[in-house]
Amino acid sequence: MSAAEAEAEPAPAAISAPSRRDRALAIAGRVLPILAPVAYVVALGISISTDGIPLARDQLFLWLLLGLGAFSVATWRTWGTLLMEWLPLLALLVAYDYLRGAVTIQPWEAHIAPQLAFDEWLGGGTVPTVWLQEHLWNAGSLQWYDYASWVVYMTHFFAIWIVAAVLWRVAHHRFRRYVTLLVLVTLAALTTYWAYPAQPPWLAGENGDMPEVARIVPVVWGELGVHTAASLWEGKGDLVNLVAAMPSLHASYPFMLFLFFWPAGWVVRIALGGYTAAMGFVLVYGGEHFVIDLLVGYLWTGIAFAILVLASRRFPSLRGVRELRQPA
Repeated sequence: MSAAEAEAEPAPAAISAPSRRDRALAIAGRVLPILAPVAYVVALGISISTDGIPLARDQLFLWLLLGLGAFSVATWRTWGTLLMEWLPLLALLVAYDYLRGAVTIQPWEAHIAPQLAFDEWLGGGTVPTVWLQEHLWNAGSLQWYDYASWVVYMTHFFAIWIVAAVLWRVAHHRFRRYVTLLVLVTLAALTTYWAYPAQPPWLAGENGDMPEVARIVPVVWGELGVHTAASLWEGKGDLVNLVAAMPSLHASYPFMLFLFFWPAGWVVRIALGGYTAAMGFVLVYGGEHFVIDLLVGYLWTGIAFAILVLASRRFPSLRGVRELRQPA
């Protein structure tokens, strides 16, 4: 290259230093994914200590969505998908709670004879709840299994929603399949509540249809003094239905998890099978459900799962299989 050509060639442009805005954005990109989860955990802890455990579905959903958002700050562009996929589920379950509480029948008018006859036949003339409480329950001295029963019972309010949140975050390809199964199981229960209002054992005992039994979970709850956060819109328990005992969703949801995660292997099967059995024991021992309520719940869940399997043949998005991208 001649000297004249070297002089004519323009000098390379100087690399400009990052602007103050760019530096701030870079720092925020590194700091916010750490601070947001920490802030969420602190806020949740403060809320639980002041208002109680968020058991109401609206409260629980609020904290789940906030948690998913906090742990997804680094991928904030997924927040729109988060709202689109979770809010319809929230709307469905709020409607479910409302309709369940709208069953217009007095508690003592709800069905009791068929459940009572089946459980007496199963127990050789004695309702299993009555037999269990005669042998295990002592109101004046709570045992370790009473506290364990409370813990197992309480998982009903969290387990399926935490599983949904984890699937959405780490195995999104399985989320739609899971939610579809959850909706089917829940709608089956709602339909049965409407068609067949049924008394639980503790209520049947109060009405004189069978020997009185204790409602153990509330007794332990009172002993522990654990508070729960009030619902944002349910008021003072107006949507609670005392005759929504058939089928038992407390029994259905653990069995649903057992079926959904069956392909995960024997360790998971044994764990979820044990969880299903433990919940069944707690519900019968605690006076919350007859055995027939559990069996109908298992039946409806099995049918819902079969429908999901058949539907997944028609709709590939319900198969829960990660799509493989074809190489370009």
